[in-house]
Amino acid sequence: MGGFNAYVGPLLRDPSKAAGDEKRFAFLPEAKHLNGGGALHGGFLMTIADNVLGFTVHEQTDGKVASTVTLNTDFLAGGVAGAVLWGRAAITRRTRSLIFVAGDLSQDGKLLMTATGIWKIIGA
Repeated sequence: MGGFNAYVGPLLRDPSKAAGDEKRFAFLPEAKHLNGGGALHGGFLMTIADNVLGFTVHEQTDGKVASTVTLNTDFLAGGVAGAVLWGRAAITRRTRSLIFVAGDLSQDGKLLMTATGIWKIIGA
């Protein structure tokens, strides 16, 4: 993982789990991922959601590059540093050139965020 993602990770993926499975992706947030109020920063959570959904999409593109077109997020609760952040995502629809995906992030059994997005398969 390079570029900007190198500053965010590591985001771990359990290869034994399929798209949509709970606890498929894991990340251990640190104090540097908190906002001024002491909760996980919303921009950080959006970045993790983009990666979780994006990795799920890329598994379905047969080696083609796909890019985020839209990412919609709903914040449901605050998260903390030092507890594993879990992510999951599943493809909800696919056309020739677009992939629709939905997922969520949770921590200690509490749902922190839901996310939906559309990815464009480049060149399709």
